[in-house]
Order: sequence, then C-alpha cells, then structure tokens
Amino acid sequence: MMNDLINYINGDWEKTSKSKIPLYDAGFLLGDGLFETIRFENRQIFRCEKHLDRLFSSLKLIRIDCNKSKSEINLLLKKIINKNSLKNGLLRLMITRGIVTSAPWKHKGPQGIYISIRPLTPKPKAPVKVVYYPEKKYPIIRYEPAIKSLNYIGNMLAKQDAEKENAYEPVFYNENNFITECAIRNIFFIKGNSLLTPNIQLGVLPGVMRDTIISIGNEMNLDVMETTISFSSINQMDEAFISSTGIGLLPCVWDGWKSHFKLTSKIEKQLNKKINNY
Repeated sequence: MMNDLINYINGDWEKTSKSKIPLYDAGFLLGDGLFETIRFENRQIFRCEKHLDRLFSSLKLIRIDCNKSKSEINLLLKKIINKNSLKNGLLRLMITRGIVTSAPWKHKGPQGIYISIRPLTPKPKAPVKVVYYPEKKYPIIRYEPAIKSLNYIGNMLAKQDAEKENAYEPVFYNENNFITECAIRNIFFIKGNSLLTPNIQLGVLPGVMRDTIISIGNEMNLDVMETTISFSSINQMDEAFISSTGIGLLPCVWDGWKSHFKLTSKIEKQLNKKINNY
C-alpha cells in the first residue's frame, strides 16, 4: 500500500498518508527547486553518483547552496530504502529553496529536502506509440544548461494530449524542426550502424539512463552521435526507442512507421544487465 511507505520530509520520516509539504515552501509556492528520479534494483541504487553530480551542478546554477553534502544525501537515499520493504523501485529526491518567511528572492535559509519512494511502474507492452508535437504549442521551459526544474507544466499538458491520441509519450521538436526530447524521457534513433540522440546543446536533459545507453552503444562499436535530428527525417530511421530511469528502454513507433528493432533489442539486453548487476 502506498500509504504504508515511509518518506523523508525535511528532517522527519513520515508515512505517505501523513506526509505534508509546508505551505510556504518555495517549491510549492513558486516551483523553486529541483528533483531527481533515482532507480534502485535489488535494493541497490543505480548510478547514484551520476544523479547527485547533476543535482549539485544544477543547484549551483540556480544559486541554492545545499546544507547537506552529496555523501549525506546518499545516506538519506539508502536510509529510505532500508525503512521500506520494496526490492525495486524509484526514489524522488526534491530540493527546494526552503520555507520562505519574507521576499522569496532574498531567502538564504535552510533548503527543503524531500525524498519519496514508490514501486516501479509496470512496463507497457512494447513497442509503445509516440506522437510528435511542436514545442511552441506548450509552455515548455528550457534552461541552458538543462536542469530538472520542478516546473513541468508544459510537459504534463503534452502528456494529456498524447494520451487522448492513445500514445504513451509525446516527443517534442523545436522552432527549427529539430527533435529535442520527450515530455519525461529521452529519445534515440538507429540508422544503419549509427545510434543517434538529440544533442544536449538543444536544451535536452542529459538523462542518467541516456548516458548509460550511450556508453553501451560505444561498447557495441556503434557509431554514437549526439546530434541534430530533423523532424522531417524520422520516417527514414530504421529503429527508435525512448529511455528514462523509471522504464529503462522502450522501443517506440508512430503512425505510418514501424521497425524490426533488432539493434534496439541488443541494446536493451545490455542495459538490463547493467541495471540488474550494478
């Protein structure tokens, strides 16, 4: 039961049903904060150091000086797993500017730190359908460099529209018609022996699972390219898949296009090995 799970709420350990966010927390008031979604398998955290490196780099960009070190945060992540009985699941780590008592932009006090835990979402039957949307249709906020802001309004609106089309995930393209990323995932294409994914210079979030897949592609001697991919070129691709911490890798299709997913299946096999044996 979700209500039986124990979460970390800014210094306290509380069951989900009793977990509360303070009304004047800047994360709630203004979306002023960051988050990381972190996977654990067999009660072991997958690539924790990569998540924390990204988190602390992003905190620096938005001028939040975290009052806990990476090692202290790592310990809290391990503690929440130990306090719950889930073997596999996801941790959501959120750090906000804190509880503001005056003008929010002047706040220098302690940060808000929240960690929740939940089971992995069951993988849908693959391949999943994706739909392509122009970013200008949604209030998408892109940061340079990319950060995992708490503000996901545009992403969630796109998810709603995608579900109306019976699609699992929306994929965005920008004003130059370059593919960027999904609402909450990264996307990869395969053309011949080349593994292609949008360049982070486009404002794409450098996902931890994305990074892992890139390393697998290099190990498999694929021609890995972080590049610009035109929306007009997608039907010429041989294979495609989406990735995230929560689902790992999922082959995907779209209306008027299908694939055999031969290389995708090999990459997925190697990815699953890395996750299970981390």
